[in-house]
Amino acid sequence: MAILLACTLVLGACANARFYAQAVTGQAALLFARRDAQELIEAPDTDPTLVRQLQLVSRVLRFAENELHLPVDGRYRGYVELDGVPVWNVVAAHEFAVEALPRCYPLVGCAVYRGYFTRRAAEREANRLSVEHDVHLYPVTAYSTLGWFDDPILSSFVHYDEAVLADLIFHELAHSVVFVPGDSGFNEAFAGFVGNEGAMQWLARTGADADAYRERLESAGAYARFLGDWRGRLATLFSEPIPDDAKRQLKAELFAAMLVDYRRNRERLGGGRYDVAMATPFNNARLALVATYEDSKRDFERLFAEAGRDWPTFYAKVAALAATPTDQRRRGMAQDP
Repeated sequence: MAILLACTLVLGACANARFYAQAVTGQAALLFARRDAQELIEAPDTDPTLVRQLQLVSRVLRFAENELHLPVDGRYRGYVELDGVPVWNVVAAHEFAVEALPRCYPLVGCAVYRGYFTRRAAEREANRLSVEHDVHLYPVTAYSTLGWFDDPILSSFVHYDEAVLADLIFHELAHSVVFVPGDSGFNEAFAGFVGNEGAMQWLARTGADADAYRERLESAGAYARFLGDWRGRLATLFSEPIPDDAKRQLKAELFAAMLVDYRRNRERLGGGRYDVAMATPFNNARLALVATYEDSKRDFERLFAEAGRDWPTFYAKVAALAATPTDQRRRGMAQDP
Protein backbone atom coordinates (compact mmCIF):
# COMPACT_ATOMS: atom_id res chain seq x y z
CA MET A 1 0.00 0.00 0.00
CA ALA A 2 1.33 3.44 -0.90
CA ILE A 3 0.62 6.57 1.07
CA LEU A 4 2.49 9.81 0.47
CA LEU A 5 1.92 12.23 3.30
CA ALA A 6 1.86 15.89 2.37
CA CYS A 7 4.60 18.16 3.63
CA THR A 8 3.84 21.05 5.93
CA LEU A 9 4.76 23.35 3.04
CA VAL A 10 1.42 22.60 1.37
CA LEU A 11 -0.68 22.64 4.52
CA GLY A 12 -1.90 26.17 4.01
CA ALA A 13 -3.27 25.35 0.57
CA CYS A 14 -5.25 22.31 1.68
CA ALA A 15 -8.99 22.35 2.14
CA ASN A 16 -8.78 19.87 4.99
CA ALA A 17 -5.97 21.13 7.18
CA ARG A 18 -6.87 18.74 10.02
CA PHE A 19 -6.19 15.71 7.81
CA TYR A 20 -2.78 16.94 6.71
CA ALA A 21 -1.84 18.02 10.22
CA GLN A 22 -2.50 14.53 11.61
CA ALA A 23 -0.61 13.02 8.66
CA VAL A 24 2.47 15.14 9.31
CA THR A 25 2.44 14.62 13.08
CA GLY A 26 1.74 10.89 12.75
CA GLN A 27 4.59 10.37 10.31
CA ALA A 28 6.94 12.44 12.46
CA ALA A 29 6.06 10.39 15.53
CA LEU A 30 7.00 7.19 13.70
CA LEU A 31 10.31 8.62 12.55
CA PHE A 32 11.24 9.87 16.03
CA ALA A 33 10.34 6.50 17.59
CA ARG A 34 12.78 4.53 15.42
CA ARG A 35 15.50 2.44 17.01
CA ASP A 36 18.40 1.14 14.96
CA ALA A 37 17.63 -2.45 13.94
CA GLN A 38 21.24 -3.58 14.03
CA GLU A 39 21.69 -2.23 17.53
CA LEU A 40 18.61 -4.15 18.63
CA ILE A 41 19.99 -7.32 17.06
CA GLU A 42 23.24 -6.91 19.01
CA ALA A 43 21.63 -5.88 22.30
CA PRO A 44 21.64 -8.77 24.84
CA ASP A 45 18.18 -7.93 26.22
CA THR A 46 16.33 -7.96 22.87
CA ASP A 47 13.72 -10.69 22.56
CA PRO A 48 15.28 -13.60 20.58
CA THR A 49 12.22 -13.88 18.35
CA LEU A 50 12.50 -10.22 17.39
CA VAL A 51 16.23 -10.66 16.74
CA ARG A 52 15.52 -13.52 14.32
CA GLN A 53 12.90 -11.50 12.48
CA LEU A 54 15.11 -8.42 12.22
CA GLN A 55 17.88 -10.60 10.83
CA LEU A 56 15.41 -12.04 8.34
CA VAL A 57 14.45 -8.54 7.23
CA SER A 58 18.13 -7.75 6.68
CA ARG A 59 18.54 -10.81 4.44
CA VAL A 60 15.34 -10.00 2.56
CA LEU A 61 16.59 -6.47 1.89
CA ARG A 62 19.87 -7.78 0.45
CA PHE A 63 17.90 -10.08 -1.82
CA ALA A 64 15.61 -7.22 -2.85
CA GLU A 65 18.57 -5.06 -3.82
CA ASN A 66 20.79 -7.68 -5.43
CA GLU A 67 18.27 -9.99 -7.10
CA LEU A 68 15.09 -7.96 -7.61
CA HIS A 69 16.90 -4.67 -8.30
CA LEU A 70 14.65 -2.79 -5.90
CA PRO A 71 15.78 0.55 -4.38
CA VAL A 72 16.47 -0.28 -0.74
CA ASP A 73 18.59 2.75 0.18
CA GLY A 74 18.18 3.38 3.92
CA ARG A 75 14.74 1.89 4.35
CA TYR A 76 13.84 -0.74 6.92
CA ARG A 77 17.01 -0.13 8.95
CA GLY A 78 15.08 1.20 11.94
CA TYR A 79 12.45 -0.46 14.11
CA VAL A 80 9.35 0.97 15.79
CA GLU A 81 7.32 -0.76 18.48
CA LEU A 82 3.66 0.17 18.10
CA ASP A 83 0.54 -0.36 20.12
CA GLY A 84 -1.53 -1.76 17.26
CA VAL A 85 -1.28 -0.66 13.62
CA PRO A 86 0.23 2.55 12.24
CA VAL A 87 -2.63 3.63 9.98
CA TRP A 88 -6.37 3.19 9.48
CA ASN A 89 -7.68 3.62 5.94
CA VAL A 90 -11.10 4.81 4.86
CA VAL A 91 -12.53 3.86 1.44
CA ALA A 92 -15.87 5.16 0.18
CA ALA A 93 -18.07 4.49 -2.84
CA HIS A 94 -21.38 5.91 -3.95
CA GLU A 95 -24.40 3.82 -3.05
CA PHE A 96 -24.95 2.81 -6.67
CA ALA A 97 -21.37 2.68 -8.01
CA VAL A 98 -18.65 0.05 -7.88
CA GLU A 99 -15.76 2.52 -8.18
CA ALA A 100 -14.17 4.04 -5.09
CA LEU A 101 -14.58 7.73 -4.40
CA PRO A 102 -11.25 9.36 -5.34
CA ARG A 103 -9.41 11.05 -2.47
CA CYS A 104 -7.04 13.61 -3.89
CA TYR A 105 -3.79 15.05 -2.54
CA PRO A 106 -1.23 17.65 -3.57
CA LEU A 107 1.65 16.35 -5.70
CA VAL A 108 0.56 12.70 -5.88
CA GLY A 109 -2.92 12.91 -7.36
CA CYS A 110 -5.89 10.83 -6.28
CA ALA A 111 -6.07 7.48 -4.51
CA VAL A 112 -8.94 5.21 -3.48
CA TYR A 113 -8.25 5.57 0.24
CA ARG A 114 -7.44 8.16 2.87
CA GLY A 115 -5.19 7.14 5.77
CA TYR A 116 -5.36 8.24 9.40
CA PHE A 117 -2.85 7.61 12.17
CA THR A 118 -5.57 7.06 14.77
CA ARG A 119 -8.68 4.92 14.59
CA ARG A 120 -10.72 7.70 16.16
CA ALA A 121 -9.90 10.10 13.32
CA ALA A 122 -10.61 7.40 10.73
CA GLU A 123 -13.97 6.61 12.33
CA ARG A 124 -14.87 10.29 12.32
CA GLU A 125 -14.21 10.43 8.58
CA ALA A 126 -16.04 7.14 7.97
CA ASN A 127 -19.09 8.42 9.86
CA ARG A 128 -19.08 11.64 7.86
CA LEU A 129 -18.97 9.79 4.55
CA SER A 130 -21.45 7.08 5.51
CA VAL A 131 -24.36 9.53 5.34
CA GLU A 132 -24.31 9.30 1.52
CA HIS A 133 -21.79 6.55 0.72
CA ASP A 134 -20.87 2.94 1.29
CA VAL A 135 -17.79 3.05 3.54
CA HIS A 136 -15.08 0.57 4.46
CA LEU A 137 -12.64 1.22 7.32
CA TYR A 138 -9.70 -1.15 7.75
CA PRO A 139 -6.33 -1.38 9.54
CA VAL A 140 -3.05 -1.06 7.64
CA THR A 141 0.03 -2.85 8.96
CA ALA A 142 2.54 -1.30 6.54
CA TYR A 143 2.78 1.52 4.02
CA SER A 144 5.31 3.26 1.80
CA THR A 145 6.29 6.92 1.74
CA LEU A 146 7.65 6.38 -1.79
CA GLY A 147 11.20 7.12 -0.74
CA TRP A 148 10.47 10.48 0.88
CA PHE A 149 11.43 9.01 4.25
CA ASP A 150 13.36 5.93 5.40
CA ASP A 151 10.41 3.68 6.19
CA PRO A 152 10.99 1.67 9.38
CA ILE A 153 10.26 -1.94 10.26
CA LEU A 154 7.07 -1.93 12.34
CA SER A 155 5.96 -4.26 15.10
CA SER A 156 2.65 -4.54 13.22
CA PHE A 157 4.28 -6.73 10.56
CA VAL A 158 7.72 -7.82 11.75
CA HIS A 159 6.42 -11.17 13.07
CA TYR A 160 4.79 -12.24 9.80
CA ASP A 161 5.94 -15.58 8.44
CA GLU A 162 8.88 -15.59 6.05
CA ALA A 163 6.98 -15.58 2.76
CA VAL A 164 4.45 -12.93 3.77
CA LEU A 165 7.13 -10.69 5.28
CA ALA A 166 9.24 -10.88 2.12
CA ASP A 167 6.18 -10.21 -0.05
CA LEU A 168 5.25 -7.15 2.01
CA ILE A 169 8.74 -5.63 1.90
CA PHE A 170 9.11 -6.22 -1.85
CA HIS A 171 5.64 -4.72 -2.39
CA GLU A 172 6.41 -1.53 -0.48
CA LEU A 173 9.82 -1.10 -2.10
CA ALA A 174 8.25 -1.53 -5.54
CA HIS A 175 6.23 1.66 -5.03
CA SER A 176 9.51 3.57 -5.30
CA VAL A 177 10.29 2.01 -8.69
CA VAL A 178 7.14 3.15 -10.48
CA PHE A 179 4.32 5.25 -9.09
CA VAL A 180 1.63 6.91 -11.22
CA PRO A 181 -0.11 9.80 -9.44
CA GLY A 182 -3.83 9.16 -9.44
CA ASP A 183 -3.80 5.53 -10.64
CA SER A 184 -4.16 3.38 -7.54
CA GLY A 185 -5.12 0.29 -9.53
CA PHE A 186 -1.95 0.42 -11.62
CA ASN A 187 0.29 1.17 -8.63
CA GLU A 188 -1.10 -1.49 -6.31
CA ALA A 189 -1.35 -4.24 -8.93
CA PHE A 190 2.27 -3.58 -9.97
CA ALA A 191 3.54 -3.64 -6.40
CA GLY A 192 1.36 -6.66 -5.65
CA PHE A 193 2.88 -8.60 -8.53
CA VAL A 194 6.43 -7.66 -7.51
CA GLY A 195 5.68 -8.76 -3.95
CA ASN A 196 4.19 -12.09 -5.00
CA GLU A 197 6.79 -12.98 -7.63
CA GLY A 198 9.65 -11.71 -5.48
CA ALA A 199 8.52 -13.83 -2.54
CA MET A 200 8.36 -16.92 -4.75
CA GLN A 201 11.91 -16.25 -5.94
CA TRP A 202 13.02 -15.67 -2.35
CA LEU A 203 11.60 -19.01 -1.25
CA ALA A 204 13.25 -20.75 -4.20
CA ARG A 205 16.61 -19.18 -3.36
CA THR A 206 16.43 -20.10 0.33
CA GLY A 207 15.24 -23.62 -0.34
CA ALA A 208 12.07 -23.12 1.69
CA ASP A 209 8.92 -25.05 0.85
CA ALA A 210 6.94 -22.73 -1.39
CA ASP A 211 3.90 -24.98 -1.82
CA ALA A 212 1.89 -23.44 1.02
CA TYR A 213 2.62 -19.91 -0.20
CA ARG A 214 1.79 -20.82 -3.81
CA GLU A 215 -1.50 -22.32 -2.64
CA ARG A 216 -2.21 -19.13 -0.71
CA LEU A 217 -1.65 -17.03 -3.82
CA GLU A 218 -3.83 -19.28 -5.95
CA SER A 219 -6.62 -19.11 -3.37
CA ALA A 220 -6.29 -15.32 -3.19
CA GLY A 221 -6.54 -15.08 -6.97
CA ALA A 222 -9.62 -17.30 -7.10
CA TYR A 223 -11.25 -15.31 -4.31
CA ALA A 224 -10.48 -11.99 -6.03
CA ARG A 225 -11.99 -13.26 -9.29
CA PHE A 226 -15.05 -14.44 -7.37
CA LEU A 227 -15.55 -10.98 -5.86
CA GLY A 228 -14.84 -9.38 -9.23
CA ASP A 229 -17.63 -11.40 -10.82
CA TRP A 230 -20.12 -10.19 -8.22
CA ARG A 231 -18.83 -6.64 -8.57
CA GLY A 232 -19.64 -6.92 -12.28
CA ARG A 233 -23.18 -8.04 -11.47
CA LEU A 234 -23.61 -5.02 -9.22
CA ALA A 235 -22.31 -2.72 -11.94
CA THR A 236 -24.91 -4.15 -14.32
CA LEU A 237 -27.64 -3.56 -11.75
CA PHE A 238 -26.55 0.01 -11.10
CA SER A 239 -26.72 0.79 -14.83
CA GLU A 240 -30.37 -0.25 -15.04
CA PRO A 241 -32.95 2.55 -15.44
CA ILE A 242 -34.99 1.59 -12.39
CA PRO A 243 -35.98 3.54 -9.24
CA ASP A 244 -33.43 3.85 -6.44
CA ASP A 245 -35.63 1.95 -4.00
CA ALA A 246 -35.70 -1.01 -6.36
CA LYS A 247 -31.93 -0.81 -6.88
CA ARG A 248 -31.42 -0.69 -3.14
CA GLN A 249 -33.48 -3.85 -2.63
CA LEU A 250 -31.82 -5.72 -5.50
CA LYS A 251 -28.39 -4.64 -4.29
CA ALA A 252 -29.09 -6.18 -0.86
CA GLU A 253 -30.30 -9.36 -2.57
CA LEU A 254 -27.14 -9.58 -4.67
CA PHE A 255 -24.88 -9.29 -1.62
CA ALA A 256 -26.93 -12.00 0.11
CA ALA A 257 -26.64 -14.21 -2.97
CA MET A 258 -22.88 -13.59 -3.04
CA LEU A 259 -22.58 -15.04 0.46
CA VAL A 260 -24.62 -18.10 -0.54
CA ASP A 261 -22.42 -18.54 -3.62
CA TYR A 262 -19.29 -18.32 -1.47
CA ARG A 263 -20.54 -21.03 0.87
CA ARG A 264 -21.37 -23.22 -2.12
CA ASN A 265 -17.84 -22.77 -3.54
CA ARG A 266 -16.00 -22.56 -0.24
CA GLU A 267 -13.55 -25.38 -0.97
CA ARG A 268 -12.26 -23.95 -4.24
CA LEU A 269 -12.08 -20.50 -2.66
CA GLY A 270 -9.50 -21.36 -0.03
CA GLY A 271 -11.30 -24.04 1.96
CA GLY A 272 -12.43 -21.61 4.65
CA ARG A 273 -9.54 -19.17 4.46
CA TYR A 274 -11.95 -16.32 3.74
CA ASP A 275 -14.74 -17.26 6.13
CA VAL A 276 -13.91 -14.37 8.48
CA ALA A 277 -13.78 -11.90 5.60
CA MET A 278 -17.13 -13.08 4.29
CA ALA A 279 -18.67 -12.87 7.76
CA THR A 280 -18.16 -9.09 7.69
CA PRO A 281 -20.87 -7.37 5.63
CA PHE A 282 -19.78 -6.35 2.15
CA ASN A 283 -20.56 -3.11 0.37
CA ASN A 284 -19.43 -1.27 -2.75
CA ALA A 285 -16.40 0.23 -1.00
CA ARG A 286 -15.00 -3.15 0.07
CA LEU A 287 -15.40 -4.56 -3.43
CA ALA A 288 -13.75 -1.49 -4.95
CA LEU A 289 -10.75 -1.93 -2.67
CA VAL A 290 -10.23 -5.57 -3.74
CA ALA A 291 -10.41 -4.53 -7.39
CA THR A 292 -7.75 -1.88 -6.83
CA TYR A 293 -5.21 -4.48 -5.70
CA GLU A 294 -6.13 -7.43 -7.88
CA ASP A 295 -7.74 -6.53 -11.21
CA SER A 296 -4.53 -5.82 -13.18
CA LYS A 297 -2.10 -8.19 -11.48
CA ARG A 298 -2.28 -10.75 -14.29
CA ASP A 299 -1.36 -8.05 -16.80
CA PHE A 300 1.91 -7.54 -14.94
CA GLU A 301 2.53 -11.28 -15.01
CA ARG A 302 2.28 -11.08 -18.78
CA LEU A 303 4.64 -8.09 -18.95
CA PHE A 304 7.17 -9.93 -16.78
CA ALA A 305 7.06 -12.92 -19.12
CA GLU A 306 7.48 -10.62 -22.14
CA ALA A 307 10.51 -9.11 -20.41
CA GLY A 308 12.12 -12.55 -20.22
CA ARG A 309 11.60 -12.56 -16.45
CA ASP A 310 14.37 -9.97 -16.21
CA TRP A 311 13.60 -7.41 -13.54
CA PRO A 312 15.31 -4.30 -15.03
CA THR A 313 13.69 -4.97 -18.42
CA PHE A 314 10.33 -5.46 -16.73
CA TYR A 315 10.66 -2.22 -14.75
CA ALA A 316 11.51 -0.37 -17.96
CA LYS A 317 8.37 -1.72 -19.62
CA VAL A 318 6.24 -0.70 -16.64
CA ALA A 319 7.84 2.74 -16.52
CA ALA A 320 7.12 3.23 -20.23
CA LEU A 321 3.46 2.37 -19.64
CA ALA A 322 3.35 4.62 -16.60
CA ALA A 323 4.48 7.56 -18.74
CA THR A 324 1.52 7.26 -21.13
CA PRO A 325 -1.89 8.91 -20.72
CA THR A 326 -4.36 6.97 -18.59
CA ASP A 327 -6.51 5.62 -21.44
CA GLN A 328 -3.48 4.53 -23.44
CA ARG A 329 -1.95 2.92 -20.36
CA ARG A 330 -5.10 0.92 -19.69
CA ARG A 331 -5.30 -0.21 -23.31
CA GLY A 332 -1.67 -1.30 -23.12
CA MET A 333 -2.32 -3.28 -19.96
CA ALA A 334 -5.33 -5.00 -21.51
CA GLN A 335 -3.47 -6.27 -24.57
CA ASP A 336 -3.50 -9.98 -25.13
CA PRO A 337 -0.13 -11.75 -25.23
